[in-house]
Amino acid sequence: MKAIIQDRYGKADTLKLDDVEPPVPDATSVLLRVRSASVNSLDSQIMSGRPILLRLLGFGLTRPKRRIRGVDVAGEVVAVPKSDSHFKVGDSVFGIGSGTFAEYVAADEREITTKPDGVSFDDAATLGVAACTALLAVRDRGRLRPGQSVAITGAGSGVGTFAVQLAKWMGARVTAVTRADNLEMLRALGADKVIDYDKGDFTCGPDRFDVVFDISGLNSTRTLLGTLRPGGTLVIVGGRGAFGRFLSAGLRRRILRQRVYGLLARAKADDLAQLATLVAEGRIKPAIEHVYSLSEVPVAIARAELRRARGKLVIHVA
Repeated sequence: MKAIIQDRYGKADTLKLDDVEPPVPDATSVLLRVRSASVNSLDSQIMSGRPILLRLLGFGLTRPKRRIRGVDVAGEVVAVPKSDSHFKVGDSVFGIGSGTFAEYVAADEREITTKPDGVSFDDAATLGVAACTALLAVRDRGRLRPGQSVAITGAGSGVGTFAVQLAKWMGARVTAVTRADNLEMLRALGADKVIDYDKGDFTCGPDRFDVVFDISGLNSTRTLLGTLRPGGTLVIVGGRGAFGRFLSAGLRRRILRQRVYGLLARAKADDLAQLATLVAEGRIKPAIEHVYSLSEVPVAIARAELRRARGKLVIHVA
């Protein structure tokens, strides 16, 4: 099969299209023909081997342990190893796999679910890492309630565009902080207020928030905590220096009793199904900047490395 492989840590120029053997699913997996995939910041982190903690967690000390990049996937089941599987050959599914920038991938049954007929493969491929992260942030960490005031930094990112829509769906008033070229997009996605971070620092304004979701990492934890109302919650979702800020969040919560949380999300079939239903009903819509071919994955990754992508970058495989 054709796949995008990487044999040494580095940037997008370490990726190449090559012929490799298709994966063999184990007892908990099914084999998918990949129709679409999408790019996440996680892909760039694994590619670079940074932070070093990733290498120590089993991604490979001196070079990537797994050669094929990509985690988000939407496709069709072509092989089912066990007779009591939830899926059958021909089912259209989506979710998470390991090495999805390829024509075939083995995916754990617990991390995929059936794709509704009204959702395209391209749209479904965006609902893995980014949409699940946004859902867990607003529902489980932020515990949003109708009428609450929310600020979302990095709102033009893949996670951010989903977070804005999910927060609105849950009844919150949303302030989206982003670059100038994302303002109209975020208004169209439902944000009540948009702020160009190059023209104004939302942390210096008069507004105070019940919940702040920090995706960009451009402000310090202390500064963001200062934007909260009494009893408010800060959720650190990602951005620059995310791992260090996750550790800081844990210390602040345990020692200073501050309501600050780090979030490392994991996709679950039930959450994926809920997100797909919201898309099928028109309640949320994946914001896709561009669709690339499989051979163009290095171009898409290079675009993502600039941190300038508007929403999601999709890889159309078949």
